[in-house]
Parts: sequence; structure tokens; C-alpha cells
Amino acid sequence: MATIPLQLAQRRLDSGSVVSYPDSSPVGAAMQGFGDELAAVAERFRQQKQQQDAFDAEVIGRELNGQIAQAEKEAIQNAPADGRGLHDAMYGQVDPRNGVIKPGLFDKIFDGTVPKMPESERASFIRQKEALRLAGSARMAAQQYARRQDYEQAEWSKAQAAEVNAIAQSDPDDTATFEAIRQSGFDFIAKMGNPVARQLAETGWRSSTAKALAQAMLAKDPRRAAEMLGAEPAAQAGDSETTGAEGTDLSAENPNGPASGDDRLADLTPDDRVALARLAGVSVTQN
Repeated sequence: MATIPLQLAQRRLDSGSVVSYPDSSPVGAAMQGFGDELAAVAERFRQQKQQQDAFDAEVIGRELNGQIAQAEKEAIQNAPADGRGLHDAMYGQVDPRNGVIKPGLFDKIFDGTVPKMPESERASFIRQKEALRLAGSARMAAQQYARRQDYEQAEWSKAQAAEVNAIAQSDPDDTATFEAIRQSGFDFIAKMGNPVARQLAETGWRSSTAKALAQAMLAKDPRRAAEMLGAEPAAQAGDSETTGAEGTDLSAENPNGPASGDDRLADLTPDDRVALARLAGVSVTQN
């Protein structure tokens, strides 16, 4: 079936100086019918073109979404460990009053797509730009924040491991050094951005430093460390004390228990006390 050019199909019968026929005449009626048919063909062509443009716009829009998703993925992969600059590299900076003040990769991708859009759909497509930027901006901000949290946790974990090792290798009687290391850790934690992570890190730091100190005590003087932990020496054969399955005393009351021990060990968990005492071959008194 032949296609009628739009500019021709939209034309109706000329009126004016051309020959006209009375509407009541057979020729006039035929000419009017032809004009109506021509107009109907033009309308069908317009509707078909509009539907095709809408379809093409949908295809191009989906391609754009795919390009944006790929660009975001690559931006995340190439971002520095702390996530710095991730959001701005992808979505730039926007002043709510003055609009975009620093374009990002999103602007380049979107603006490059505009010419591909059918002309009838272009204005509507352009109006969607800031909505797409807003949604993508939220995604990248979340990614940057998560990357930053992971970075801070990783850096703190490295620092904590080094500091805990220093305490474990130090002289357990050097209280000043222990307190200095512990305070240094608290100062580091205080600079973390996430309050929940900060609280968890503080709790873990107290426990870790106390455990490291106990290990240093065990290495220097196991019996004294056992006393500090609230433990007693293992019962010997023939002793009248009740013993546990592993020959460890769990019944006696120890005057050198945690209440009278080193305050620096106050943050040890019960499980840590049991595990550390067993390293010294003693058992923790169960009050």
C-alpha cells in the first residue's frame, strides 16, 4: 500500500478561485467525499506516526536507563576506597535555585540521547531529566555513604589490631602506657561518622584492650593473672575441694576475684574470663 506524504495528506480540497461545483450536484458530492476521505487518511497517518514515535521513545528511554546503570556501576568500581567524589562524578552538583552548577557524567549521557528522540517526544523527554537526576542522585549518595562506612570500619579494624597487639606485648604493670593506648583508640573512634558504628566500636575496644592486657599478664605471671581474673589454681589429686570435669575448681570463693582485681580488666566478658583463665590452667570462680 502506498504511503501518502503527510504534507499532502493533510490538504483538503482547495477553495477559492478554482472551479467549484454545487454541493447538490453529483460532481460536488463526489469532490466533497474525496476530501473527507483524504482527511481521514491524514488523521490515520498522524495517529500511526504518533504511536511509532511513542514506541521509539520507549526504546530509547530504556537504552538510556541501561547506559546510566552501567555508568553508575563503573563509577562505583573506580571510586576511591572512601567513596570520595562518587556522587558528584556521576550526577554533578545542583543548586535548587539556579539549577546545575557542575555537570556530571549523567548530563553527558542524557544530553547525548536527546537528539535521538523523535521530535514529537523530545520536549516531554527533556522534562524528565531532573526527575531522573534526583532518583540517581539518591542512589549514588547512598553508595558513597556505604563506601565511606566500610572505609572507616576497615581503617579502624587495622588500627585496633595494631594497638591491641601493642598492649598484649607490653608490660602489664605499665598502666600509663595502657591508658594512653586505650585513649588513643577512643579518640580515633570519636572521629567515626556513624553513631551506631561508633558505639559498637567503643564497646568492642573496651573488651579488646582488657583482653589484651589479661594476655600480657598471663605471659608475665600466670598465677597473678589468674587471681586478677577471679580464678583459682586447679585442684590437686587428693584435694577435698569439689572439682569439675576437667579437674578445675568451680566451688571456692576467691578473695582476689574481679571485685578486688585490676580495674582495667573490668570490661572483660564472662566468656573471656573463662577462656583466659583456662590458658593459665585455672578456673574462674562462679559466684
